[in-house]
Amino acid sequence: MAKRVIYTDKAFDDIDRIIEFHNLRNKSTTYSRKFLTGLKQRLQKLLKQPFSGRATDEPDILVLIWDNFYVFYTPNGKGIEVLSVYHQKENITP
Repeated sequence: MAKRVIYTDKAFDDIDRIIEFHNLRNKSTTYSRKFLTGLKQRLQKLLKQPFSGRATDEPDILVLIWDNFYVFYTPNGKGIEVLSVYHQKENITP
């Protein structure tokens, strides 16, 4: 079975929010493209080693700390499920 990245609706909303913020702040899509490319590369590496993230207080949820971002995910039999993505300066709410 092929391993794949599964995104929750919350993760899609988080990614959209980050992209929109950078597009408005920088008046350019360059940083947003770099963010998406870097995120995709990190998640592909994570597929190969799904338990390489750090443990959280929640069972079965791990966090990948990448650049200025936290990527919360859970490994499963199909690959990894991305639960949410936050910039390190944001307030993280469950």
